[in-house]
Amino acid sequence: MNAEAIDRGLRFLNELLTQCQTSSLAFRVHYWDWRQLHYSNHVHKHSYYEVCYVLSGEGEYQDEDTVYELRAGTLFVSRPGIWHQIRSETGMSMIYVAYELDQQGSRAEAYANYGDDLEAGNAVFQDAMDSRAIHYWLGLYQHASLQPYSETEDLRIMAGLLLASLVRPFGHEGSGTLPNPSRPAHSTRYAVLRQSKQYIRDNLSRPLKIEEVAEYMNISTRQLSRLFQLDGGDTFLTYLRNERLKIAEILLKTSISPLKEIAAHSGFQSVHYFTNVFTEQMGVPPGEYRRLHLD
Repeated sequence: MNAEAIDRGLRFLNELLTQCQTSSLAFRVHYWDWRQLHYSNHVHKHSYYEVCYVLSGEGEYQDEDTVYELRAGTLFVSRPGIWHQIRSETGMSMIYVAYELDQQGSRAEAYANYGDDLEAGNAVFQDAMDSRAIHYWLGLYQHASLQPYSETEDLRIMAGLLLASLVRPFGHEGSGTLPNPSRPAHSTRYAVLRQSKQYIRDNLSRPLKIEEVAEYMNISTRQLSRLFQLDGGDTFLTYLRNERLKIAEILLKTSISPLKEIAAHSGFQSVHYFTNVFTEQMGVPPGEYRRLHLD
């Protein structure tokens, strides 16, 4: 199926299949999608399930503190409330769907038991291409590309059966599919903190607030503030100030740019404020520091 057909099918699915069901489960679909080349995203979490299937390419997937290899034929599930990240240097072609259970439209027992198998850690499966669920999924995209408006109700049932089956370990189907080999990773909180710091360093020349960085990382300001305090006791503002001073110090040592330009490039709002902060931290004003250290 070519890219044009997939796009046509996705438009149909996202227009008409935002709700689907089986005899015991009901789903609200946030989006059906695909990416011809998916590279890396930042560490994040969300309140719904997102199931992805790799059509081609390779990369890795981090689920909390565990990293899994991804390759063509791998299926993986991002669970609600779980920190995760997709990483690929060369890009992966993927299809994916995001959804949540509708408690009112589901039977109580089925609703309570949905996703139980995932709690054992079976969230990533290699060699899933032969499973019924993947054939069902690709078939749904193919059929949707024909835009069969007269068959919408049948397709809702078909989509419901697909979503009900995607989170089940495929090894139970007799397909031989096994959980993907994994390796331990550094704590996810450090991954979030590392990327937060990188965002700060990439944007030092302009005003930055903790709310902006937290929004970029898809976490609350309280969570981000706590991460900084756990990392050696520095607050967000302390880290931001120190990074600005590092840039200013390098520029004073290696350039003859006016103090006004150095202050602006480092993110200080004025030369006066820059001078006061630098002097307090380094013990000498920036002009004198330059005379002592300029190479």
